[in-house]
Amino acid sequence: MTDFFDFSIDPRSGNSLGMFSRGHILWLLAALTAWLMLCRRYKRCTSARRVRMRRTIAGSALVIELLRSLLLMLAGEYGIGRLPLHLCALAIYISFLHALRGGELTGQFLYAFCMPGAVCALLFPDWSGYPAFHVMSVSSFALHILLVGYTLMLVAGGDLHPDTRRAPACLGIMLLIAVPVSIFDRLTGTNYMFLNWPSPGSPLEWFAFLGRPGYLLGYLPLLAAAWAVIYAPFIKNRRAG
Repeated sequence: MTDFFDFSIDPRSGNSLGMFSRGHILWLLAALTAWLMLCRRYKRCTSARRVRMRRTIAGSALVIELLRSLLLMLAGEYGIGRLPLHLCALAIYISFLHALRGGELTGQFLYAFCMPGAVCALLFPDWSGYPAFHVMSVSSFALHILLVGYTLMLVAGGDLHPDTRRAPACLGIMLLIAVPVSIFDRLTGTNYMFLNWPSPGSPLEWFAFLGRPGYLLGYLPLLAAAWAVIYAPFIKNRRAG
């Protein structure tokens, strides 16, 4: 159990989880199971219970994030590279705010950017260098599963209707967030939102030949592909209606 909280473990060590290893695939299967269960239960809930469920899921993600930050602080491992400036870290607070206050545009942003970002993080985790049974691995998988599950259950329950007409506004919000984060990255040498260099093993590496910051152009086809997948069913349904 002491190894579970050992932050001195060197990522990329011999006992690391590894990308698309057996442990990683098991986590992905667990994620699919959790999402199906969340969506099924949410659809059956009354309006009052849906409110409680939204707050429980979003609140659980926030508690995990805060507890992990506290553990890192106690271990002396919380530095400038641990700030909540990655998209998924910001999504935790956005989801919690949405669970408390709602908001159509907030929900659309969760669907357009936060959900696909969290799915990509699960597929290409930048924490795969840690052992499978380590607080960083377990908490990271749990957080991203909850983030995706929160948005999916809203869609499954009909409380969120993905709308391509709101996508430009969502893109504008994303740019408003990304620009100051990019400046912060350049000033501090950090890599929040992977705006300074591609995340190892991620599709962004396909565009590394463009150099820095040229590889950032890779976000355009990747975003277009993601949106084509997640919006296609709703465009079809809208036309049918």
